Amino acid sequence: MTDDNPNRIGSTKTSFEIVHALQENGPSRLSEIADRLELTESTTHRHLNTLCDLRYVSRQGELYQIGLRFARLGRAAQTRDPAYQMAKPYVQTLAEETQERAQFVVEDHGLGIYLYLETGSNAVRAGFGIGRQIHLHCSSAGKSILAQYPRDRVDAILDRWGVPAHTENTITDRDAFYEELERVRDRGVAFNREEHVHGLNGTAVPVEREGEVLGALAVAGPSHRLNGEQLESNVPDRLLAAANELELNITYSSPDSADDHVVE
Repeated sequence: MTDDNPNRIGSTKTSFEIVHALQENGPSRLSEIADRLELTESTTHRHLNTLCDLRYVSRQGELYQIGLRFARLGRAAQTRDPAYQMAKPYVQTLAEETQERAQFVVEDHGLGIYLYLETGSNAVRAGFGIGRQIHLHCSSAGKSILAQYPRDRVDAILDRWGVPAHTENTITDRDAFYEELERVRDRGVAFNREEHVHGLNGTAVPVEREGEVLGALAVAGPSHRLNGEQLESNVPDRLLAAANELELNITYSSPDSADDHVVE
């Protein structure tokens, strides 16, 4: 295995690749991990022993799996910004009101990350979970976020991750995608019409703090149900109301906000 980036430490990268392999594939044998990553078993064994010593990987018999120590790190990442936590009840309410899947998504290193996710009574469980990473160009939440960014930042993200096709509906032409972002900015709402997953539509709105985008609230559902007025109007209206209230709560929960509204 080679790495062309001179700024990366190879051994650190290998350890994280092992962790990611365990995350993607579940409990695995030493030989299976080595084969997947094209490593020797001796190298893989050394990394696994170190990860086990640090409690980031656990071993049961011949099987290695993700250690529970990551649970605390995941929680720390999810709550690193107090405003993130404030989105959770809105996600829950949106899931209850729409009976679909609702989520709060943020951008990190040019990808979308599901920070909070709730499923309503009719929601389709399409394999998404908290912490899942997605391309931004093919999701309604991602479009909502990118539409708030300056062109050079969008360019940098697309240069890094490209615009890969997930379905035949994915926008893979950059000029067409920039036009899509312009429509999102004009309306304040983004749509995903089976662009990420076949049979799944979505709509999203940005959540801002002090003029900068913090993330996006989104709702997704099967295309036969989330379409027409429900997709174009009903759900977006709920999202816009939720985002507006969330933004107000974020603004007035700031330690500095009390001083801004003192009547002398």
